[in-house]
Amino acid sequence: MNLIAYYRVSTDRQGRSGLGLEAQQERVAQLAAERGAQVVAEFVEVESGRKSDRPQLAAALAEARKRKAVVAVAKLDRLARDAELILRLSREAQVNGMGGFLFCDLPDIDATTAAGRLILGVMGSVAEFESRRISERTRDALTAAKARGVKLGGIRPNTIKENVAAKAKAQQEAEKLRGVLTPMIEAKLPLRAISEALAGAGKTTKNGQPLSPTQVKRLLTRLGLS
Repeated sequence: MNLIAYYRVSTDRQGRSGLGLEAQQERVAQLAAERGAQVVAEFVEVESGRKSDRPQLAAALAEARKRKAVVAVAKLDRLARDAELILRLSREAQVNGMGGFLFCDLPDIDATTAAGRLILGVMGSVAEFESRRISERTRDALTAAKARGVKLGGIRPNTIKENVAAKAKAQQEAEKLRGVLTPMIEAKLPLRAISEALAGAGKTTKNGQPLSPTQVKRLLTRLGLS
């Protein structure tokens, strides 16, 4: 199987620094290894997930049609944060001679079937909802800051937006662990023991190391469990 890798980052700064890009490349490479596939071309887009005018995506699709290849994407929201666009692309893939799409976060979804398109539609709607919620939280944060008399001239709007988005993402990731952490807190386990338990459940640092006690403490504070 030949794969056409499509990566998307949201800002020019991310595109230049590789922030977020390396993680996407690692996930696609892992998928290729698991499927015995080969990544024959890569396309990197620097654009918002809600914009449909994407030259690199168009180039990736053209290359996939030419090679009868599959377009591999690290996460569904890297393809788009627009449910309608995701479904349109999956339908086009079916009729235009390309192999379709593979998503590393949804490896078992076959977008060429009615059931697969239904699941993609639901997941696309979730991605779109999260994107709009991030925008709403950003506007609310800016409004609240202005009401407190905070001068925002020294901070670029994009920086504030990225900080708010990062905080929201961290909160979402923490919430996934609430059900695991709550009984450990109730059992009054020490932070080091909680760290080891989380590592056993697959929650580690980016380097694969157990979370430090400070990181565990920060996680518990974010969930209001400390």
